[in-house]
Amino acid sequence: MGSRFPLGHITALAIWITISGVIYLYFDARQKPTIAMASTELASGEVVIPRSRDGHYYVRGAINGHPVDFMVDTGASTVSINRDIARKADLPRGTPANFMTANGAVMGEIVSRQTIEAGGIVLEGLSVGVGVQGDIALLGQNFLRRVDMLQSGDKMVLRIKVQ
Repeated sequence: MGSRFPLGHITALAIWITISGVIYLYFDARQKPTIAMASTELASGEVVIPRSRDGHYYVRGAINGHPVDFMVDTGASTVSINRDIARKADLPRGTPANFMTANGAVMGEIVSRQTIEAGGIVLEGLSVGVGVQGDIALLGQNFLRRVDMLQSGDKMVLRIKVQ
């Protein structure tokens, strides 16, 4: 009595599984945002951020010296992070607040007087919203209003405002 599945079928199945796995990994990698290192030119007072494959702009930065990857979000009122990032950045408890997000209302906290760095531009005394969902921090309007922002083609430039 022979094998239930001929060797040719098993080989074809193995090839199909391998090809499917490679295709899955390719598209999975394409869906994840790439956090590109911004081209920092702080001598000239500006940071150039390339557009990610997903169409957003991401920049490495920090909250109180703790490294954070930010997505530039012109629709966010404040710099916003999840509770895990707040814990890692050793943020104190804040004032209870209700945030309106794309997914509805979320209860969280506002922590005042924090130092935010994005691509080498450092601003002090900013509020941070804690409690939003997601793994990526949002670089909101309270930071963006204090810099000049220019979006052109596939890049965004953040420039320190001349006082």
